[in-house]
Amino acid sequence: MTKRLTALAVLIGTLNVTAVYAMSPDDAQTMAQKYRALAQSYEDLAKHYQAIADAGSVKIKQNDTAQNTKTATTATQATDSAAANAKVPVASAAVLSPWSDSLQEQKKPVAQSVQASKSSADTAATSQAQSTSSLSSLNLPEGIANDDAVSQKKPNIAIADPWKGTSFGLGGSIVTGNSAATNYNGNANISYNPIIPWKNTLVMSYLYNRDDMPDGKGVKTNKFQATGTTSWNFDKNNGIYGRINYLNDQLDTYSYILSESIGYQRQLYSNDTMSLTSSIGPSLTQQKVKDTGEFSNAPGAQGGLDYVWNFTDTSSFKQSILVNWTADDATTYQTNSTLSTEIYKNLILQLGFQINGSSWASSNKKRVNTVTSTTIAYSF
Repeated sequence: MTKRLTALAVLIGTLNVTAVYAMSPDDAQTMAQKYRALAQSYEDLAKHYQAIADAGSVKIKQNDTAQNTKTATTATQATDSAAANAKVPVASAAVLSPWSDSLQEQKKPVAQSVQASKSSADTAATSQAQSTSSLSSLNLPEGIANDDAVSQKKPNIAIADPWKGTSFGLGGSIVTGNSAATNYNGNANISYNPIIPWKNTLVMSYLYNRDDMPDGKGVKTNKFQATGTTSWNFDKNNGIYGRINYLNDQLDTYSYILSESIGYQRQLYSNDTMSLTSSIGPSLTQQKVKDTGEFSNAPGAQGGLDYVWNFTDTSSFKQSILVNWTADDATTYQTNSTLSTEIYKNLILQLGFQINGSSWASSNKKRVNTVTSTTIAYSF
């Protein structure tokens, strides 16, 4: 307590010296009033502790006087009963004799001693409670009024490394000769968790494939997909989420599919190495058919499932499933499976498998598309 008050006084003095030359008269008057109020609070605190100290001193003196009187009385009684005890043995109050007819009488001093001890403990607890109550009436800062308040108060826990789990990957191939082709793919997994209840993720992937033969078909795959999610947990297992999902595949039935969803999420299972989280909520989906140019904007519902298994310190498996249903009976779904293992320090090898499907497709299009990829990624 003394160290806190001393440090606060030094800090106040330093701020006084620093700011006095750059302060207007009105601001100086305001600061003067604040310091007077603070000084009055410390004065009230000093009076409070002094009253406790004075009361304790008086109690100690009273206890000493009572103890001295009791000692003298005991000594006198011991002297008076010495002769009688020499002829007639008397059972000690501390040791119960089973041979005496007055066994219950012998138990009374012991019971009275135990009751006195309990009364002393209750009195001490009551005094402590009264002290804390009177301190709260002084309107003092919590850290001054109660020394245990800082340790009892739960802090807003921040994450030491909020970007942990973020990675960027790149892979591809270039083929020349009789089967000339160009393939490359990239992905980004951005994770930002500033405090424990709040989580933010952005997962993006891009795949490009081109046939470079003179009589080839040209671009065969040109696909971009992104999913951004933010969530806030009320407790360990329950929370809310907001999610935006975007798919752009130039060779698919839809030119693009964009969906927004908010809802409830729950952690179904969790231990030191794995977790399983579900989510469900209403959604709004915008999509455009590539062949006809038909555009739709329909409400619906969306459900998701996310599974993470860190089976070693340097290897993990992640599986996500997202299903979106709209009022015009257009259902789309996607799954992402990723197996990651550390190669060297922050370099990791990723093996990915992705499925995109829809309940309807154009006459010359397939309803299900898959992508298998291998990338080298840098993880933070």
